[in-house]
Amino acid sequence: MEELDVSNYLIRENLFDHFKAQLRKDFDSCSLSTDFIDNLPAQFELLKNSLLIELKPLLKSNSLLSNLLYRIDISEIQIKNYHLKNSAINFEEVLAELIIKRILQKVILKKKFSQ
Repeated sequence: MEELDVSNYLIRENLFDHFKAQLRKDFDSCSLSTDFIDNLPAQFELLKNSLLIELKPLLKSNSLLSNLLYRIDISEIQIKNYHLKNSAINFEEVLAELIIKRILQKVILKKKFSQ
């Protein structure tokens, strides 16, 4: 899923609200702060930058980051493969992009199969 695709999906009917709800659920389940979620922008780059701010402290705690990635369902192999394909971006950006894309994927699938 390309950046443009992500941005297009996020601005569609209520998908961004569902995206924020799923992000809140995943962060809550890991006992992480969700205060930032209400003010998230729907544009991909701005969203990624906001998420990066929240991820930086987690990078110092492997267990918190591991728990979050497990909850969201992002594997080490996915991280490695994505970083190999996108070697121009740093590790933190890889994580932020994968989190956004995986949560959006969850939202789209839930919406599709709940109809």
